[in-house]
Amino acid sequence: MPTKLSYEHVYNFIKSKGDKLISKEYHTTLKLLEIECSTCNKVYTQTYGRFYMGYHHAYCQTQLPFGGYKKVVTLKPIECIICKNNFQPTRASVKMCSMACSIAFTRTPEYKLNAIQNGSKGGQISATKQSRRSKNEIYFAELCQEYFTITTNEPYFDGWDADVIIHEQKIAVLWNGAWHYKQISKTQQLTQVQARDRVKTAIINKYGYTPYVIKDMGKYDKRFVEEQFAIFMLMRMEPYSI
Repeated sequence: MPTKLSYEHVYNFIKSKGDKLISKEYHTTLKLLEIECSTCNKVYTQTYGRFYMGYHHAYCQTQLPFGGYKKVVTLKPIECIICKNNFQPTRASVKMCSMACSIAFTRTPEYKLNAIQNGSKGGQISATKQSRRSKNEIYFAELCQEYFTITTNEPYFDGWDADVIIHEQKIAVLWNGAWHYKQISKTQQLTQVQARDRVKTAIINKYGYTPYVIKDMGKYDKRFVEEQFAIFMLMRMEPYSI
């Protein structure tokens, strides 16, 4: 059985993401750690499993600049991505200083390329919207993190993702909820969901990875997840579907 992660490994990983581990001991991915945020320098608590999956300091973590603040008095001057002049943004999402720069941006190759890529995602976007991570799936990923280096929901397979990927063993775990097996949504047909599942599985196989499907028809059940993880640890070297 793979060895558990060491304190040094956890410390270095958190450091590589910009934050600093304050706790002096590490036990499991489910135990809360004290971590110093590199954005605000405040200490917050988070499990290593959740931190690994991208859940850092909730107060500061956002896709917007300046930690997500939107009041003018808290925003700092930034450089316009088009004309390179510094300006005072009125909102955290603003990246250009004027309407002229905004129009100029829509004419750049970068903008046109993004427009083409966003328009071609099709079923991949639909599948992403359909799949919201369940508590069972998250807990399973945390258990895997205790023994393997993993990625979660990484669009590694020609834009298609898997719920948990173990690259070193070429295993792609697909945690399939009830909507993969019975009609639930009024806007998404079961036949479409299952057709996408077949396409995803074929592409995973094409990449030389083993798809490992877990059928989850119920609500959050810690014991069920632990049972599935135990089976996975025994069967992970062979194609297997629960």
